[in-house]
Amino acid sequence: MIETKKNITIDAPPAVVFKALTDESELVQWMFQEAKMDARVGGEYEFKFNWPAAKVTSVGKGRIRELIPNKKLSYTFDADYPGTNRSVKDTIVTWTLEELPGDKTRVTLVHVGVDWAGYSYWLEKLASHCRDMISKTS
Repeated sequence: MIETKKNITIDAPPAVVFKALTDESELVQWMFQEAKMDARVGGEYEFKFNWPAAKVTSVGKGRIRELIPNKKLSYTFDADYPGTNRSVKDTIVTWTLEELPGDKTRVTLVHVGVDWAGYSYWLEKLASHCRDMISKTS
């Protein structure tokens, strides 16, 4: 089975990282242009992507399979890319958060069904956004 697996250590506690992954107002600040998320098991979400530099426009949709606050988020992911013959169907995205000493979090991202190098960029954006979230509350 094809999959992408990436790890990053973020200078923020798991609660901050989890909020960045599940709160609509946070999601649009680091990854998506529009985000709707019913953050509960069985809840649906819709993420709208538009990155002109990469010539990518898409809408990702799915349903939350597992949600353990501050520890794990897993959802199905389907997306079409208008104007291309590309689509992603029946894939699973899982974010696992491991609390580390010093208010840090090890984030492991696994996307089953997709092999995509671009996640390294987005994990760095997530890390930067979490640092910004902390600095706003200090």
